[in-house]
Amino acid sequence: MDTSKPAAPHAMPPSGRTLIAILTFISIVAVLYLGRGILVPLVFAVLLAFALGPVVNALRYMRLPHVPAVLTAVAFAILIISGIAYMASAQFLSLAAELPRYQATIGEKLRMAQETLGGGRVLDRLISTIEQVGAQVREESQPLTTEEGQPIPVVISGDGASPLEMAQSVVLSIIGPLTSVLIVTIFLIFLLLEREELRDRFLKIVSRGDLRSSTEAMNEASERVGRFLLAQFGVNVGYGAAFGLGLFLIGVPNAVLWGLLAMIFRYIPFVGTLIVATLPALLSMAVDPGWSMLIGVVGIYLLLEVISNNAIEPHLYGNSTGLTPLAVLLAAMFWATIWGPIGLIVAMPLTVCILVMARYVPHLGFIETLLGSAPVLLPQERFYQRLISGNSDEAVEVAERASAGTDIAAFYDEVALPALRLAQADIAADLANASFRHRVIETLGDVVDDLSADADLPEPQTRTPVLVFGGKTELDQAIALLVADRLEAHGVLAKVMPPVALRREGVAQIDLEGTELVCLCYLGARPGVYARYAARRLRRQKPDLKVVGGFFHEDQQDEVARSEMGELDAVVHDVSSAQAEIGRLLGVGKREAAAHAAVEELAVSAKALTSRLGTVAEVNTLLRELTSELSVTLGLVTFLPPGGIEDTAVSHAEHLAMHAIRRPGALLITDLQHSEFGHLRSVVESGVRAYGGVPIEMPQTRLRAVLAVFDQNPRTFTEDELRALWAYAKRLVPILTDIVARDDTAAKQATAG
Repeated sequence: MDTSKPAAPHAMPPSGRTLIAILTFISIVAVLYLGRGILVPLVFAVLLAFALGPVVNALRYMRLPHVPAVLTAVAFAILIISGIAYMASAQFLSLAAELPRYQATIGEKLRMAQETLGGGRVLDRLISTIEQVGAQVREESQPLTTEEGQPIPVVISGDGASPLEMAQSVVLSIIGPLTSVLIVTIFLIFLLLEREELRDRFLKIVSRGDLRSSTEAMNEASERVGRFLLAQFGVNVGYGAAFGLGLFLIGVPNAVLWGLLAMIFRYIPFVGTLIVATLPALLSMAVDPGWSMLIGVVGIYLLLEVISNNAIEPHLYGNSTGLTPLAVLLAAMFWATIWGPIGLIVAMPLTVCILVMARYVPHLGFIETLLGSAPVLLPQERFYQRLISGNSDEAVEVAERASAGTDIAAFYDEVALPALRLAQADIAADLANASFRHRVIETLGDVVDDLSADADLPEPQTRTPVLVFGGKTELDQAIALLVADRLEAHGVLAKVMPPVALRREGVAQIDLEGTELVCLCYLGARPGVYARYAARRLRRQKPDLKVVGGFFHEDQQDEVARSEMGELDAVVHDVSSAQAEIGRLLGVGKREAAAHAAVEELAVSAKALTSRLGTVAEVNTLLRELTSELSVTLGLVTFLPPGGIEDTAVSHAEHLAMHAIRRPGALLITDLQHSEFGHLRSVVESGVRAYGGVPIEMPQTRLRAVLAVFDQNPRTFTEDELRALWAYAKRLVPILTDIVARDDTAAKQATAG
């Protein structure tokens, strides 16, 4: 019996996978093109369902049943679209009736243009050419004659279409669009009525056991597309109204028509409004004998474009689409090619849906990379790319942007140090040459100089410099440059030494007289052996020398660090800890350490007082009165130290209290789950939805306090409720001040004892 296992099938080569991907893409495009008769109405219905979903939810929130809510929302949408269509058609008919009145103005404009263009020679030739062509056409259109000059008799076999045929052609021209509208309406009603059922069925098909990811994808697509469609509709309506009003004020005929067209055509990316603005601009040339109306039309268009594109749209849309401008342009071209002008309107929302799907489907991740607006390179990767390209200006720009809102040491640890680790990995893989290393070092030096150029260095607190050695390579010296820069910024003299100085012959030439401490910086893996021998050589020159080992490789473990402590006084793994540890060993910053210890003591005291308030009868009585008066779930007083709490594991009450103190006035949040605090786990797990907090003024104490109320349901606080909150905060001031004073007295007595 043959018991051998069958051979495993060979993996498909990359060329085969590429061919399958190309064939799949061609098949999808073919289906989209051939099935546009069915897909276009369905897509319109789906997009309208996204837009009307919040309207249906609002009507159901007003206690309207589901079916009437859906029918009301659809009827409202049909009413708006029908009103726009009626107004546009009426304005078109009015414009067509008025056009013959503008012939004299057009002729006068042509005469003025002739005089402007060199006496009219150019236009004269153009007009004569047009007249010659017209005469030739008229000559060819004369009745045919025989050789004797007699006209050839012509027999008319029919006198045109019958009234029935004309009526039939008119009906057929109308029934097509009405059929499409009816199909879209039916689709829309069923999508809104069966929204939950369709969602469940879709999730069952696509989830494949991962219900969480599928639900997140659907929720994100629905929220992002719905928010974008509503915001876009609002912006377009405002744009059209402003455009029409501006044209009306400067006297352009049929301003309502141009406002409606601007609102509709603005759905076409980039060129829609430009197309619409061209029509009233041409009309203004025919209406106005001068040029002021034309200048006014152009000015209104440019003003609205600048305001909408640079102020309104970024504020309303934000990152709701997640698409880059190039992606929007490519999407518009693709869908316009597949579905014609309709594709321009649906291009952006359809591409947003594809982008969200690509985010949750691993094999489609390249779509998000190509089209998404999220950065495709991490900050350290972007900074590393600027370093290896030797572009100092762009590297400085990346560094300034990454360090904005934080200190430079954090930038060194979170961006610069990981970038140097990437460089070290390339060197370890033998992917870099000597010129590459020099570019990285030189560009990094330019970045450090630029970041430190505007800093006010404190007075040095050490008499002799700390020697910061690059342990083995040029990249180790780059790390030493970062450490020395942060030491200088904190009042410690520092001098960077090259790796060659740690060689046996180099150590003997170093003047260590008066030097108290050296720091050895290593970026490579397992630097313990090199650091141990370097420390021994240095201590032969000066036995009482303090040595700090900087082991900056990302895989460096604490166990390795502890094994080297016999030769080293301290081991650090990032720039911030190197700065702090060197300062500790030198005795620098004792005052700052004492201040930090005092703040930590206040934080502990604040937590203890907050928990102790639950046993204070006077406080509990006032809080019960407050929760009853405001009809909320819970009232709470939270103590905080002056600088807030730096602990990352703070409770939701402490986190919100810090924001209530830092902001002017009261902090009122209608729904915590859908606010800027919704991502915080402590807030989500607390079960509260609404929050209102006001600071309690206690000038005679070191601590700060916040009075807050929580409700388990979303709600909006009225002016009367806010006044009541401030009144109770004022009533709590003497009680809390007395509690804090007694706590301070007890602490002092315990210290004295």
